[in-house]
Amino acid sequence: MSIASLRQVIRQLLLVLLALPLLARAEPPHADVSLLSDVRGVLPGQPFTLGVRFELDRGWHIYWLHAGDSGQAPRIDWQLPDGFHAGAIEWPHPQQVSPPPVVTYGYEDSVLLPVTVTPPPRAGDGPVTVDATVHYLICKELCLPEQARVTTTLPWVAQPAPDPRGQRAIAAARARVPRALPQPVVSAGRFGETVYLSWPSRGAPGAVRFFPATPGQIEHAAPQVLQRLDERLRLSLTAAGDVAHIRGVLVNSRGWDTAGQVPALAIDLPLRALSSAPPPGQPVAAAAADGMGLALAVVLAALGGLLLNLMPCVFPVLSVKVLSFVQIAHGEPGRVRRHGLAFLGGVLVSFWLLAGLLLALRAAGGGVGWGFQLQSPGFVAAMALLLTAVGLNLLGTFEVGLGLSRLAGSAPQPAGYPGSFMTGALAVLVATPCTAPFMGAALGFALARPAGEALAVFTALGLGMAAPYLLLAESPRLLARLPRPGPWMVTLRQALAFPLFATAVWLAWVLGRQSGVDAIGLLLLAALALGLAAWGFGHLQRGSRRWLPGGVVLLGLGLAAVLGLAAAMRPGPVSPSSPDPGAGIDWQPWSPAALRTAQAAGRPVFVDFTAAWCITCQVNKRVALDSADVAARFDTLNVLALRADWTRYDPAITQALAGFGRSGVPLYVYYPPGAPAQLLPAVLTPGAVLEALAR
Repeated sequence: MSIASLRQVIRQLLLVLLALPLLARAEPPHADVSLLSDVRGVLPGQPFTLGVRFELDRGWHIYWLHAGDSGQAPRIDWQLPDGFHAGAIEWPHPQQVSPPPVVTYGYEDSVLLPVTVTPPPRAGDGPVTVDATVHYLICKELCLPEQARVTTTLPWVAQPAPDPRGQRAIAAARARVPRALPQPVVSAGRFGETVYLSWPSRGAPGAVRFFPATPGQIEHAAPQVLQRLDERLRLSLTAAGDVAHIRGVLVNSRGWDTAGQVPALAIDLPLRALSSAPPPGQPVAAAAADGMGLALAVVLAALGGLLLNLMPCVFPVLSVKVLSFVQIAHGEPGRVRRHGLAFLGGVLVSFWLLAGLLLALRAAGGGVGWGFQLQSPGFVAAMALLLTAVGLNLLGTFEVGLGLSRLAGSAPQPAGYPGSFMTGALAVLVATPCTAPFMGAALGFALARPAGEALAVFTALGLGMAAPYLLLAESPRLLARLPRPGPWMVTLRQALAFPLFATAVWLAWVLGRQSGVDAIGLLLLAALALGLAAWGFGHLQRGSRRWLPGGVVLLGLGLAAVLGLAAAMRPGPVSPSSPDPGAGIDWQPWSPAALRTAQAAGRPVFVDFTAAWCITCQVNKRVALDSADVAARFDTLNVLALRADWTRYDPAITQALAGFGRSGVPLYVYYPPGAPAQLLPAVLTPGAVLEALAR
């Protein structure tokens, strides 16, 4: 290359370098930066506060004092008159602004950074002009270094001259600045790679998170697990190396003081070495407690209970209730109303008992959720036999309370009120395999709240479920539209037995998933013995006084009990949580490690939290997840499909559900690379899945 050519290249490079500031200015700033003051004039020797306020464009963020895995905190270069001194920035507590695997801390929308300025003891000549150059890194899909110059001019005054507008803005920012309580409440310890922060429990917590103030303390992308142990709450963190001291900010959305005015607590504690791992505690779904009030949870629970009637697991039992309404519809209206109230009583009492059991198990340290009883093979076997017995009753093999002759008669004969109560109770039992829309968030809220609020949510769920039948019982016009009872009801009643038998068959399949194929065989033998007992009991009801029917009843019931117990006690299959193959989707077993590995590699992940006993899950699988279009899109995007099978109790899955504020399945979570996790609806369609993948 000649010297002339070299000079030409250098000249062009210099022109490019000179043009870079102009090119940078072509991109408009993504934040409006201004300077506020809490005074209208400077009083000699009297400190005042200036606040640098950022109004950020939608979707953009700036960083906190410690940015996390990447980023840079704002810097303020002050140009102050002689004798003035500016203190350090008072940092409001941050939020997590980017998801794993690269976790960062900062601010979105708007934030004000207060700084205390101290003037000299004597007034100077002329007004006080304060200038500052603010350097900051602002990010969305990309990060841009920006700077802004801000200024304000204040006169000297002889007496205080507050600025109400500036005072309000600065006070609001300082309310978010971490502070220490008069009495230390948090203790810190470490065992192995886990750091434990614990404090006394004062009611239900909100969303709790620790933000480290310096690098190298914790793994930012690791989950922070909140648990309750006796009268204390404990947050578990993953240490990043050999850490002996923990310093940062502990944020509780419900506040650390009784008035809830201290959301952020400054932590600066040595880590006490623990000789053993602390005992496990009860997972706390703090995410559900934050952002949802009791009123909203009650409304969602009522809507979820109403929609629960449309789920396939509830229909077989509720159709029997509607049949009884048909039988008494043209009789005394008050009698219909009382049957409706008895049905409501069965629903509410069952929900209250279920809520009490859930809360008691959680208080004892058990991580359980909606449908937990179906994780027990014993309960599944008992439910299958109970539904078989109800189906045999509908077929007329034996009678409970109301005979086929009465159903066929023209005069209205009421079924007993205990029968209506038990129908409501049975409806709740068979409803637990299903989750209706709106139920997940409401139940997650309930199980993270005190007993009174939890019972209010479960009561709303029961009222919503029973509402259509109460409306029917209270509306003479609707009752008048029902057909009159007659012989046709015998045929309808017998036909309704078959949905119950179908439900029993499904429960047998669930038992097989839990305990193997031998358990199904034992359960079928138990059902056969139960049928024999029902046949003998029917002969006794029809007036046979011979010893044979009674012996058959005793023998059949005994065999059913023994075989049902044997089926329930069968050991589980070798790999109960192995995923089912989907329609072209290569499902892999879910684990936190598999999720973290895929996210670190930048691969999109779809997690299906499911269970064999969850009918909504099975319907969603057939309708949406097994769709050829969905499978093709998974393959195109190289989505890792993980299936978290909760058919039998798994504490890791329970904890993961609690982290999303959920207490049951189904739950569908999509993790796009470099973006927050997305929750999909509880009732899936192929379009809903494809829409989530397209975002």
